[in-house]
Amino acid sequence: MKTKPETLTQHPDQAPVGVIGLTVTGLAWAAVQAEKGLEVLASDADEDTAAGIQEELLLPGVEPGLEEAVRKQIEGQRLTVLSQPRMIYRRCRFITLCCMTPRSEDNQPSLRFCESLVRQAAFQCPEDTVIAVKTVLPPGSIRHLQQLADEAAKDRDDGLKAVHVTALPELYDDGHMLRAMRGDGPLVVGTDARYSALESVLSKLDETGRRILFCTPEEAEAAAVSDAGQVAFAQILANYFQDIAAHCGADSGKVAEILLKADQMRRRFSAHGYRSAGSGGRRLAEEMANLSAFETDSPSMVKAMETANAAHYEKVKAWLLPVVQKQIAAGGRIAVLGLSNAPGTDDLRETPAVELIKAMAAPYEDQAPEGFKPFALYLPWGMDQAKWRLFRTRDAFEFCTSVADATKNAAMVLILGTWPGMGRMLTPALAKRMAGNLIIDTTGSLDKKKAAGLGLRAAVLFETLEDSGKMGYTEKA
Repeated sequence: MKTKPETLTQHPDQAPVGVIGLTVTGLAWAAVQAEKGLEVLASDADEDTAAGIQEELLLPGVEPGLEEAVRKQIEGQRLTVLSQPRMIYRRCRFITLCCMTPRSEDNQPSLRFCESLVRQAAFQCPEDTVIAVKTVLPPGSIRHLQQLADEAAKDRDDGLKAVHVTALPELYDDGHMLRAMRGDGPLVVGTDARYSALESVLSKLDETGRRILFCTPEEAEAAAVSDAGQVAFAQILANYFQDIAAHCGADSGKVAEILLKADQMRRRFSAHGYRSAGSGGRRLAEEMANLSAFETDSPSMVKAMETANAAHYEKVKAWLLPVVQKQIAAGGRIAVLGLSNAPGTDDLRETPAVELIKAMAAPYEDQAPEGFKPFALYLPWGMDQAKWRLFRTRDAFEFCTSVADATKNAAMVLILGTWPGMGRMLTPALAKRMAGNLIIDTTGSLDKKKAAGLGLRAAVLFETLEDSGKMGYTEKA
């Protein structure tokens, strides 16, 4: 008769917890668990990703406070980043999967990463290990993963059914993830039973138990997809506000403010939240794909939303490009500030703002402009991504390290994304630096009255731009 390995008898309170998937979510979750006094082992299926964290603390994205939190827990030896997950499987009784769900050939979220990790866990983990999946999955995914785990466990020499798959959906917005995980956000746990390893970790994360919401796996999946749907609807609804406001000759920010008060602040957007040159970004694309898994009626509601969103982007492009082309033709340089759809992140995947500046720079594709670089780009985060995505037109851009550098001698400032503290750019120094006086703020975040007091004109989406301010390029000392 085979004896159980020593790790199998380890009490859940004494065992470390594991995180597989060094995404922004995975790193934030690992850091918060370590802050709560748990020993955390973290790794990734991609050894290069793990090596980047180990050697240079090369984070996969930006979350305010994340780098500091991860560094502090690593230096305090409460968080250990491993080159591969093998030790996590052998030592941990509670493991969180924070892996990606890329689209498959049928445009649905693919579970291949989750499936691979669950199979490995089922074959190697101690008895009664809990695998918590912290990502948005199509309905029925948790049951499916449990079946895979049960099948894989049949090949174990010890005959144990080692793994219990649960749902631990992420219901927190980018930019607020750490704060929510530390105590502001709910802990939704989709499980069919209470397990000692699960209870042990939850008691450390929430001693009062007020944050913990137990439910079935199906309820947790539905909550995660519904939360993603709320974000998607809010972003696209904001586009409608902008379109309607333009037709009525109204300010879209004021329209949103009125609707917020009328709805008693119940909606999940704010006067400045989710307003942009077009809904998009990697998160929205994934949310749309997940929502489409529920589509049964024809015509598809999700398809209608996608069509409306694409029409909004084309409308923004038709409104913006003529004034940009007019400024450049007069010798003016355009300062472009911000690109990310979500404040506080550097994720530029499937972001409409990137497509907008590609369209603006299209005349310079694969050929350098003559005389001067027409665009000066500044991003708080993600400049390396921007250079890669603008590769074919990069000769048309000056890549700047500050707002001051980008706006010097600018005929026009174009804001395509928000970042914390961006309102501080409105100073007398900005007016002196610029050659022109026009600021086009597609996010609606700047104070128009303050700008006017500086002699600058701040225009929002779809505002008439026929009188587009001073034209041309005037060198300033």
